[in-house]
Amino acid sequence: MTTATPEPIYRGWFDRIWSKIKPKSAVWRTTLVISIVLVVSQYLSLAFFWWNLYLPEMRQHAHYVAVNLSLLRNAEQQVLENPQALEMHEWIKRSTGIEVIRNPDEFPSLKDKPFAEFFTQELEEQLRRELHEPIDVYFEFKPTPRLWMYIPSMKDVWIREPLVFFAQYNPFIIIAWVIGVPILAIIAIVTLVRQLNRPLKRLELAARRVAKGQHATMLETQRGPSEIRAVNTAFNQMTHDIQQAAKDRTVMLAGISHDLRTPLTRLRLTAEMMSDKDLAEGMILDIQDMDAILDQFISFMRDGSDEPLELTDINAVLAEVAAQFSQQTTVSFQPEPLPDIIIRRMAIKRMIGNLVNNALRYGQAPIDLSALEGRQELVIKVRDHGLGIDEAKLPELMQPFVRGEAARTTQGSGLGLAIVARIVRMHKGSLVICNHPEGGLEVSVSLPLPKIV
Repeated sequence: MTTATPEPIYRGWFDRIWSKIKPKSAVWRTTLVISIVLVVSQYLSLAFFWWNLYLPEMRQHAHYVAVNLSLLRNAEQQVLENPQALEMHEWIKRSTGIEVIRNPDEFPSLKDKPFAEFFTQELEEQLRRELHEPIDVYFEFKPTPRLWMYIPSMKDVWIREPLVFFAQYNPFIIIAWVIGVPILAIIAIVTLVRQLNRPLKRLELAARRVAKGQHATMLETQRGPSEIRAVNTAFNQMTHDIQQAAKDRTVMLAGISHDLRTPLTRLRLTAEMMSDKDLAEGMILDIQDMDAILDQFISFMRDGSDEPLELTDINAVLAEVAAQFSQQTTVSFQPEPLPDIIIRRMAIKRMIGNLVNNALRYGQAPIDLSALEGRQELVIKVRDHGLGIDEAKLPELMQPFVRGEAARTTQGSGLGLAIVARIVRMHKGSLVICNHPEGGLEVSVSLPLPKIV
């Protein structure tokens, strides 16, 4: 029997922190990875130059300076016994430029220079090892680059060494290499990654359009990398197949509806000629139900996604629906001052008609039809005065072929609210079904109002 190896304790909090700080988009994830590689490469380059070029050269220079400082120190210590020992100072000054400064007015004004001290510390360490005593090294860049050294055994003097070739260093080039190169590289990386991810963004937007029912969406297949062209070609083929399948499905249902209505009409004529009126009436009602179910199937397939958007007076649409059902039942509708809304007019009219028809078929009259303006939305409400429905079954009502059978009748196909839900989603709205506190079922449809610029 094997036991699973427990994960380290730190994995839990590390994963939580990483999930919060890691970039969400592919552009910034790629940029982060390449930037890390760039920074590491820059660090390794600096380390290479430091350990293989600057540090050996600095130690070599420290050894060269230590030899001259040793001669100056010995001459300074012998001056009391041999005044001619100071001639060594003049010879070293003529040969190397290194000189002993005795005038306090010429001593350097010591200031903290963290960047310069990073280099002078290495010189101090090397000189301390060479001369066997602590030495202070100070770098002065202006007016001319020079190195100041203080040896305790030489008491109140400073040693000055001119650094002629340091004046040829260009600090701007160094700063540009250390800072500018990474910045320019990151800008180039971001630009390149955005260029590479732009086809993916187009693919995402095209997929969203197809999800909204715009099956005619096509992507460019003649330009770009071969992999992107292949993906775009496959996407175009997929959208074409979806569009063709939707057309075939609609044509098939339309054909079924057309073919079935002829025998249904004959059955109705036969039923009306039957001598048993009760049986005939039942058959006629069943035939009417079958005809209505066929209409619902066609409406479910034709959701109106191909209908253009237009600025519409919703009160006019509600009034038309109320007038359409006024002969069958009492539809109460009182128009309120409402702004115009951008909708697919026929689809919304079909949606409201389905809601009123459901309320008429499954609930009880009168049917209350109303519309009001919210903060950023327009709310349409349809309420019946029936018995309502079990709260637990309300979420199921918007699924195709589902009916609230426990509290209401079992007629119909169960597509009415599914059609409503599809039209609401197409308009980026929301649908709420609930039992009214005073009885009956109330359906609220919220449609977003156009933003005022």
